[in-house]
Amino acid sequence: MAHSPGMTEKRDFGDAVRPVIFQTELDDFLYATHGGSLFLVRYRERVYGLTCKHVFQDFEHGKLFVVDERQAQKGSKPAPVKTICYPSSPREGAAGTDIDDVCVIEFNDDLPPEFFKGSEYVIDEQSVATSEPGHALHVAGVLKEKTHIDPPDIRIGYCRLEFRDAGSSSDPFLRHAIAQFMNPEFASVTGISGSPVFDRTANALCGMVVRGGMNGTTCEIRYVDIFDIVRLLEAVSERSTQLDYLKNVARPLAFGERRPAIVPRD
Repeated sequence: MAHSPGMTEKRDFGDAVRPVIFQTELDDFLYATHGGSLFLVRYRERVYGLTCKHVFQDFEHGKLFVVDERQAQKGSKPAPVKTICYPSSPREGAAGTDIDDVCVIEFNDDLPPEFFKGSEYVIDEQSVATSEPGHALHVAGVLKEKTHIDPPDIRIGYCRLEFRDAGSSSDPFLRHAIAQFMNPEFASVTGISGSPVFDRTANALCGMVVRGGMNGTTCEIRYVDIFDIVRLLEAVSERSTQLDYLKNVARPLAFGERRPAIVPRD
């Protein structure tokens, strides 16, 4: 289905999630991962991938293998990656923050419009919102300990975790969320970096996980506010080499408000 300007197709945001995996040069182990999640968004009629820069670790960007469906079929071909964009020189209030961990993946211009079968999350004024303390959040991602890559058997450990927004953190670009799990079937949330965070209370996408950890059955995450992600998408879509913006972090924002940062492209 084609997307017309101003049109938002309602889908489960979890459909947009993919594992961060890489193609190797090894015949016996063609694919590998350090863990990590990636999610697909449609912004201004173009599809992008969003994840965290740190999930690449020592893998080459060009080896990233983004498949068309959540459960890749044998012989599936990856989406060709054009470039990786991220904030490389934050200044003023953005210096020393985690904003430089946000990563936008540009796919080749000739990527077929329906390559991802419409699974991407459409970002517009109605589909995103800054969360508020106490809001119910859902995180859809990939747990590394539940993911097994042993060709020809590849099992992706997709998960859906529930959190409560706990407000702003010391980093002006991050919000804090907490969950208490009863008898969890996992001991670690390694792999959810890059996962989309959906505000169930506001019924809108509100950010992306940067990091998280478990302490017994308690889990805490830090996630980037969606408006800072949108600003980066804006810079990439406009081919901007830098972006200055301001944003008041003391209250929820209307679409388009601003916070200090500078975002050159890679």
